[in-house]
Amino acid sequence: MGVKILSWMFFFQSCVFGQYTYVYNRYSVTDGLNTNKVNCVWQDKKGFLWIGTEVGIQRFDGRKFVSINNNNVRLPPSLGINQIIEAEDGNLWLVQGSQVGKLNPFNFQYSDTPIKILGSLPPRNEYKLFNDSKGRVFLCASKYGLLWYDPEQAMFVETEVPISVPEGWGVNGIYEDSRTGTFFITSDKGLAIFDSTTGELFYNDNNPDSIPLLDQQTLPNANGFIKAQNGTWWITYWDYTPNKQGSVLLHYDPEKMIMLSDTTGSSPQLDYVFLNQQLETRMGQVWIGGDNSLISYEKSLNGFKQQIMVPPVEFGLRAYDIRHLFEDREGNIWVSTENGLFVVNPNLKDVYNLLVIDGMEKESAVNSLLETQNQENWIGTWGSGLLFYDANFQKMEVAPYSQMKKADFGQYGKIWSLCQHSSSARIWVASQGGTLAVFDPDTKKALHWLLPPIFDKSTVRQIAEDPKGNLWFGTQGGHLVKWDQSTTISDSSFQSVYNFNTIIYRLFFDLQGRLWVGTHKQGVYVIDPENGKQLLHFDKEFCDRFSVLDNSIGDIQQYNDSIFFLGSEVLNVLNIQSGLVKRITAYEGLNGSKVSQMLVDTEGILWMITNNGLASYNYSRDNIISYNHLDGIIYGERSNAAKWRMNNGELWFGGDDVVFGFDPKVLKHTENPPNVTVTDFKLFNRFIPLDSLLSKKTIKLKPYQNTFTFYFSALNFNQQNKLQYYYRIPGINTDWVRAERELAANYTTVPPGSYTFQVKSRNLQGAESETVTAVNFTILPPFYASWWFISLLTILVVSLVYLIYRLRVNKLLAVEKLRNKVARDLHDDMGATLSTISILSTMAKNKMVSDINASSNYLSKITDNSQRMMEAMDDIVWSIKPDNDGMNMVLARMREYGTGVLEAKEIGFDFVVEERINSIKLDMEERRDLFLIYKEAINNAAKYSKANHLKVYIHCEGKRFYMEIKDNGKGFNVHQANSGNGLGNMEKRAHALKGQLLIKSSVGKGTEINLDMPLGAKNIHIFM
Repeated sequence: MGVKILSWMFFFQSCVFGQYTYVYNRYSVTDGLNTNKVNCVWQDKKGFLWIGTEVGIQRFDGRKFVSINNNNVRLPPSLGINQIIEAEDGNLWLVQGSQVGKLNPFNFQYSDTPIKILGSLPPRNEYKLFNDSKGRVFLCASKYGLLWYDPEQAMFVETEVPISVPEGWGVNGIYEDSRTGTFFITSDKGLAIFDSTTGELFYNDNNPDSIPLLDQQTLPNANGFIKAQNGTWWITYWDYTPNKQGSVLLHYDPEKMIMLSDTTGSSPQLDYVFLNQQLETRMGQVWIGGDNSLISYEKSLNGFKQQIMVPPVEFGLRAYDIRHLFEDREGNIWVSTENGLFVVNPNLKDVYNLLVIDGMEKESAVNSLLETQNQENWIGTWGSGLLFYDANFQKMEVAPYSQMKKADFGQYGKIWSLCQHSSSARIWVASQGGTLAVFDPDTKKALHWLLPPIFDKSTVRQIAEDPKGNLWFGTQGGHLVKWDQSTTISDSSFQSVYNFNTIIYRLFFDLQGRLWVGTHKQGVYVIDPENGKQLLHFDKEFCDRFSVLDNSIGDIQQYNDSIFFLGSEVLNVLNIQSGLVKRITAYEGLNGSKVSQMLVDTEGILWMITNNGLASYNYSRDNIISYNHLDGIIYGERSNAAKWRMNNGELWFGGDDVVFGFDPKVLKHTENPPNVTVTDFKLFNRFIPLDSLLSKKTIKLKPYQNTFTFYFSALNFNQQNKLQYYYRIPGINTDWVRAERELAANYTTVPPGSYTFQVKSRNLQGAESETVTAVNFTILPPFYASWWFISLLTILVVSLVYLIYRLRVNKLLAVEKLRNKVARDLHDDMGATLSTISILSTMAKNKMVSDINASSNYLSKITDNSQRMMEAMDDIVWSIKPDNDGMNMVLARMREYGTGVLEAKEIGFDFVVEERINSIKLDMEERRDLFLIYKEAINNAAKYSKANHLKVYIHCEGKRFYMEIKDNGKGFNVHQANSGNGLGNMEKRAHALKGQLLIKSSVGKGTEINLDMPLGAKNIHIFM
């Protein structure tokens, strides 16, 4: 049987130089998690991460965590989420203690799923879901057995389960080999294997093939299983043997039927460990975790490496309870713990190398890096002297200062610069107090210990070799010193070229062979190395007008014949042809300030160290990129003192006890940027489930719903911090707007109309996502701006104009009608009467002499006709006058006329009017017709009735007007009466009033005239 280890194995890794360390990034409540106690993680088909915690479920898009909070739907119970897996229909299965349910990730609707068991669940039973390659969902009950989801019954049942389990076995978990149709069942009673193609079940009591791993003594129980891509099995179980209790990890080769020994590790550092989480990545790496342990299999070690370090290191895994391991589509491993959610990408170790020098007794700040001609790596430190490493950065045990006195080491052991002479291959070391050392690169022994007087004991900060092989030195005191390779090496072999009287920070030879000298507060000098003469001096160009920036130049790099990069408080881009300087500051995107170290890679990209870490500058694109722990750059801000570009193109930086390097081609993330997903939609301050909105071709918003926010993300966790997002709404944003870190587009009081929200991503090289994500939406206009309202309003206005027009026309017609009527009345009444008067006057005049009686009779008739004409004129004038429109004026005239006519005939007269009548208003025609009917009735009664009393009663009922005129005269036979002009005129006028005129009379019983007319009615009937 192979070697087994207790899972508290801890692979010692205390940041020793040359070892690779995984970089863990942590998400906690400060980043938006609802609690640091995370139980599980799952990635859905769209790319969202779903986080199950002890207080519920959240969704993560790479930038923000969203909690489910929708009062319009049923949400999952307020219990911890123990497991999340995806269903065939796109919903999410959730395990919450003893409850299982489904969550719709689009509208956040939750529904629980019944669990039907025939027996009773034992105490401490735990549920775990498993879905196989056929889409079937199984529910593992650790203390009971195996159930499956029956779609027809829509519940979990234990009948007709497609996977057989030994009778009486609880099930901790299931692993499927989809290629062979084999299922591996872990249980507290061991390991079982079910072959779905044959229906055979193998376990400790049925082991015809004598598989050693199924033996009860070898594997008493099993809580985890993985069949690796190479065909071997990884199994964990708990050993209950006294004095050996603990988790055991086994590695079994089923082909050779032997245990493998590569589970061994180093001595333990934690007392209790329980392994119950297993993961094999798509790259074939095995990770196993649990309580107090997380181990990863490293091929370079032929064994496991412990990820939990005691004490924890910066950007390490700072947790002890590994609850779940999950690999996303990009190869990131998400670790759910009691101390937040951690993510690590084990594949990024090819992107960068991290080297840390720590734990040395003396100060060991790295001031200089050098890759020698034989591909060794020398590191010069301030306080620990030289350190030596091979091409793979494995430590080389060398003692170059073993024969040196401690006082001398105090000077020579504080190194500032290294330089390998190209022709002799000797390595020159500049150190404290004006000291120099020259080493043989093979023996690593010093050939010369120098203290040249010309340095005046000033620290030598820089060494640089010119194109002819001469060495140049720059000191703390400002001395520029030259050593000619044609001379010997001695304290007197150096000559002073220039004294700048200030600190020399950098010596740099450009492609034209000129020497650039970066100084403290005196800018940069360009020197001709042939004669030492000053060619150029750039000083005030690096100061701004507010004197905020000084002109101390810490580093120099060349881009082309004209463009040079100079590091100071900011990045300066100098054009030596024009003498102009372009400053790159935080306003232009520089992350931090004080550019201390710079290197240009093979593609012309400038890499630099600022006080905020590593950044790059693409001059051709004018694009700045920052790098941090998400890229594996942990100590960038501390690597501010040393740099080197390796022969293989790698760039290395060093500083305060740290050294790191990387391949810039890999770190630049040149893959195409992913398409953007619109993740959320917030209306005012309320999140709306976006997928339910996007199910429609166009989102329709009400007029007042014009303040909203679109959230978006690429759902790519490796590139997330290397992407820039741009959005716009044509018609609102003419140009693309760059999104801030929140990745949200806020819009307020958007006018009604149809719009398209567009968003895209762009990587750091300027390439854009293949597709521009678009969301169509419409803000409906208010009712008063809608087409139907405008149409209705237009019709109304047109109708009103037409009505006004018709009223005006009708008024004109009425005036015309009135004029015609007055003219007709005057013509008919006045004309006939005047003609009669004219004839009577002529006749009276002719008879005046011959027949006085006849003439007198004619004159009497002229008088009567004149009187009638005056009355008719009075009636016409009265009816036309607007002051008489009121019913009270009509009634007053009726009373006056009746009194005047009837009193002359000595007929008693009662004129009774109901009070409501006074509120009626008649127009001119109605007023005249009513009065003339009344007048004709009064005249007839006065002339022919021989009555002694007459009563007039005027009243109304509802919308009808009644006038009753009754006398006690002699009466007459209505049917035999000759209908003269009087009665005929009364009937015509009643018809004009759209009323009914009823005359009741009989001989000896008086006469009654009734007028019944509607107030606004149309139908008219006259009864005789």
